[in-house]
Amino acid sequence: MKFITMKFFRRSKKPSQSELSNTPARDDLERDKYWQYNTHHRDQYRYAERSSVFAPWFKLPPPILQRVLSFVCPHCCDESYETCEQSALENACMLCDLRDLSHAGQVSKRWREAAVKLMYHSIRIDSVHYCEREIDLSEKRKRRSRFNRNGVPEDTASARLSLLCRSLREDPTRLGVLVRYFKTPYMLRESSAPTLARTIAVLPNLRYVDLPEGLFSDDLAYQTLKFEVQARCPDLRKMTYACGSERSLEALSSGNVWQNLEVLELAKINMDPAVLRHVLSVLGCLRALKLSDCRVVDDNMFKYNDMLPAFPALEELLLVDMTRVTSDGLVAYLSREETRKKLNVLSLTNTGIQPFALHSILAYAPNLSTLSITNQVDTAFPSHVRPIPPLTNWSLRTLRFEITASAACSYASITDGYYNYLASSLFAGGLPRLSALYVRDQNFPDILLGLPLPTPGFAGSRHRPSSSSSAVLFSPGGAGLSPNSTNSFDNVPARFGSNNPFAPAAFDQSRGMGTLSLNQTLEVFTKGEDDIDWGSIRMDPFDTRGTAYNGAKGHRSSSSVTSGRPLSSYGLADSDPGWLGTGGARRSVVMQGTGSGGFLAVPGDTGVSSRRESAGTLGHHKEDLWPRPNSSHGPKKGDRDLWR
Repeated sequence: MKFITMKFFRRSKKPSQSELSNTPARDDLERDKYWQYNTHHRDQYRYAERSSVFAPWFKLPPPILQRVLSFVCPHCCDESYETCEQSALENACMLCDLRDLSHAGQVSKRWREAAVKLMYHSIRIDSVHYCEREIDLSEKRKRRSRFNRNGVPEDTASARLSLLCRSLREDPTRLGVLVRYFKTPYMLRESSAPTLARTIAVLPNLRYVDLPEGLFSDDLAYQTLKFEVQARCPDLRKMTYACGSERSLEALSSGNVWQNLEVLELAKINMDPAVLRHVLSVLGCLRALKLSDCRVVDDNMFKYNDMLPAFPALEELLLVDMTRVTSDGLVAYLSREETRKKLNVLSLTNTGIQPFALHSILAYAPNLSTLSITNQVDTAFPSHVRPIPPLTNWSLRTLRFEITASAACSYASITDGYYNYLASSLFAGGLPRLSALYVRDQNFPDILLGLPLPTPGFAGSRHRPSSSSSAVLFSPGGAGLSPNSTNSFDNVPARFGSNNPFAPAAFDQSRGMGTLSLNQTLEVFTKGEDDIDWGSIRMDPFDTRGTAYNGAKGHRSSSSVTSGRPLSSYGLADSDPGWLGTGGARRSVVMQGTGSGGFLAVPGDTGVSSRRESAGTLGHHKEDLWPRPNSSHGPKKGDRDLWR
């Protein structure tokens, strides 16, 4: 027992001088043994010893190296002023990307310096992994016990925030100054205000941070956090003031708090309009303003006043539920030269600005690129009062024209006049640079194509062609559908004659407009009342004869023939541009009589032996295997597309 106890207190024997002198020889012996059993690593090790390995990635300049590493973790370059939920990347796992960037920083000292600058530039805390790895990690995080095998998992977001706070406070001079953007989940910032305040206290260069909603309304529970942000983060660029924070908003006019604000959001603010204009005039860096349900703001806020400072010139102006703001106020605001040149984005949601007054606003906004108007109407478009000029703007690229009928609407199809006005503006060529259009009418692409609206088979004067046994059943008044009767088919235009929507003189009686053409390639996004997602349709310009163009300059595509048909996304994407190939829409026939309908593919020309030469063409041209009726103008020489 004595010897066993002494064994634990025995001192380690120091190596002798001879053993120390033989250490290099022992290392060489171990290295030779390693080379003997690992021959594939021997040459690489010798090249590394001679410093002759060609590794240019170790000598990249820091800016280029940071650019390369930014593709490993894209969210580290996120410099938007959006919340953690709105700025999430789709089809990506931010935690896995951050882990890969951390592993890349372990390659060398230079790589670590570049990786650290990226990791702490825009910090993002996520609660879970957005990949399959979360399934295994969630099981490992559970706090199991002997009697509870399925324990409650720990709060990973709170744990990550605590670890980040410890890392930043241990080295604030090197890590804290690197942080510019800090984004946290909603539940974390609402429940971990003390930890968030300790973290923000060492971030002097912070520009954006996700804060709890109670701080924006001066809630007493978040006063400590608000004072910490005001004292420690003077370079903040975005702030929100809600109902109850009027005193804090008025403090901005002193010039001591957040003078570099670029984005300001005001929601349900109730204060003197004169004081509000003084506050906005002090913020010299303000470029975006959002006003939501502020009843004190009207047209006089935007108009010129000798006693008050001018309303600041903005790049983005968003008005939500501002019923007291009309087109007169915005026209007076845009009448200033600096405002016209600077305004780039304008969003109008449930305001006093009506869709038929947009032409006056667009006329004073020469640099406007995005316009959004969302409104619920209960009256028809006032086209009978006076002629309204079409929408005209040479810089508009994106237009959101979301006009819907209100719940108090007394009749249906009240929005048709508004979308007809939009279609006439597009046909007139007043929006030449428009490339994206959002509408809340599913039939709007049919208007642009010149197609009539889908109507029932028995609507109006068009009746179902039937046999003698069913003529009495479907005819009004019991009269038969004879050629000499009043309800004959002679009153209905021929399908392949003047009623053809792609004919030169086609006219849509239901909409009251002719078949006009677009002047630019347009992508139309439609959404119905019951739809969740937006559906998109790409529309290419074509002339009055139905010939498709290549681009917006009016040059014909090299792959189209002389009498091509305009292509759309109505099941014709797989057909040939000239309708002379073997497209599915070309060689198909509708099957009726089964009750459900469908398309039956017509066999190709492989099994057909009879091939005749077409009249008026050379001998090597083949006869069309699927004959179609001629148009009213008769066949032309070399024209094989007879749908017109």
